[in-house]
Amino acid sequence: MIDLDRLKTAIALTKEGKFEEAETIYLRLLEESPEESALLSTVGLFYINQGNYDKAIEYLKKACEIKETIGTVSAYGFAEYERRNFTASAEILEKALTLGENVDIYNKLILSLFEIKHYKRAIELTEKMSELYPDHPKTVANRIKSLTQQGKLLEAEKECIDYLKKNPVNSALWYHLGLLKELIYSDDMRAIECYKVAGEQGNLNSDYNIGVAYQKLGEYQKAEENYKKYLKTFPDDSVGITSLGMCYLAQKRFKEGYDLFYKRTTGNAEKYTKNLWKSNTPLDKDLVIICDQGFGDHIQFIRYLPFLKEHNLKVGVGKSLKELFQKNYPDVEFIDYKDINPETQALRVTDLAYVLNMDFDNIPFSEGYLDIEPAGIKCDKPKIGLCWEAGAAGVRGMINRTIHVKCFEPIFDLENIQLYSFQVDDTFGGNEKYSDKMINLAKDFKNFSDTARALKSMDAVITVDTCVAHLAGALGVKTYLLIPYAPDWRWFGGEDSKTPWYKSVEVIKQKNPIEWEREINEVMKRLL
Repeated sequence: MIDLDRLKTAIALTKEGKFEEAETIYLRLLEESPEESALLSTVGLFYINQGNYDKAIEYLKKACEIKETIGTVSAYGFAEYERRNFTASAEILEKALTLGENVDIYNKLILSLFEIKHYKRAIELTEKMSELYPDHPKTVANRIKSLTQQGKLLEAEKECIDYLKKNPVNSALWYHLGLLKELIYSDDMRAIECYKVAGEQGNLNSDYNIGVAYQKLGEYQKAEENYKKYLKTFPDDSVGITSLGMCYLAQKRFKEGYDLFYKRTTGNAEKYTKNLWKSNTPLDKDLVIICDQGFGDHIQFIRYLPFLKEHNLKVGVGKSLKELFQKNYPDVEFIDYKDINPETQALRVTDLAYVLNMDFDNIPFSEGYLDIEPAGIKCDKPKIGLCWEAGAAGVRGMINRTIHVKCFEPIFDLENIQLYSFQVDDTFGGNEKYSDKMINLAKDFKNFSDTARALKSMDAVITVDTCVAHLAGALGVKTYLLIPYAPDWRWFGGEDSKTPWYKSVEVIKQKNPIEWEREINEVMKRLL
């Protein structure tokens, strides 16, 4: 039996702010009743209130093992959320929902799902939350977040503004309104104003988004300052650390940038290895390279393989690239991810420049490093490939790098060329809408060997920042790369029409963040 009088004393001491005295009583009570789930749960909540989430989880987890109640399980999930372990919090809070419902469980679960990019489930739960708690501020915030993720940006903005007119103190909505100003209007200064209001109202993530907005504007010093402010609050946050690293990389600060960029979440790597290379440690004789991040990254960084020829190499790669890579690096064994030996020392392909200490003044094989026989596409006119849509980079990145297919209509009207579509994931329906203007090659692509053969048959390629750009550059195909006014770090601001990564690629950077007319005209001049 728990000594209720002493427990009440501990609770009273906690309310009075006498935490050390309260903690002493709690721990003594636990010595006497170590298997009392209610007491374990109370102690876990005590540590949550102190911000000691590791301790809280220790006691809440044990309480759940003895007896699961909605209060204990949800508190356990909340503690994991505050520790920013979103995968764990999502799993635990899903269980909490089977025991009961309240607005906080829905909110933290939905936010966790958005963080781990389980968008479908997040949107489903937002709809359910809207049925149960339609006017709750947290419901409104999640509904706006869901609308944004579905691409219903103007609808999201209207709901956001309407709510803030009535309830101006809502940090989550000011924060989201800032994001919408970025996505809809590319208005980063207005976005920063919204993020600052959110920060003044207590939103701890605002400094991060202010950093992102300043980086998009090319104001790297201000971006750096805000990323560092964010990291003071969340010193172990991998997204913040990675973003600061990419800010340095965009400025060609190779060592500073990669020291941080290396600390990003391991993604594919963590699924397949227990022996990921640690910075500044020697390489083993036997190595496995894990192709991480997106297809464009795999293609861009595979160029570094020849510099590891003294090692026994295996490369874990997806099936869509395996054939193309094996043909070009016949002395290396390319394997499926599932066949990776988790005990072999592993390197991520995107870290190879860092591992080899080959900075941005020493990028190898810029003239091209992949080859394949052309597809033999016959045409009397110059053959021009086209790719207009980027994907797999989150809603901010996708919108920033994508150009609506309609913007290319002036090129569709050129009679001296034949256009070929390389657009696989065609959100805008351009292949169907403009089927009389271009030949859709993408519908027949089964892997990147098919794409590469088609690219080798082109006289030139016009593309946004996606894997097609990297593949064309790696093949040495003449390419016009259209990058947004806020480009990815690897284009180093995009102020130069040349890129050290690929000699055959001409970079054309967007000047006005809300239109592409000037850049499309620049491409047309080169085609005439």
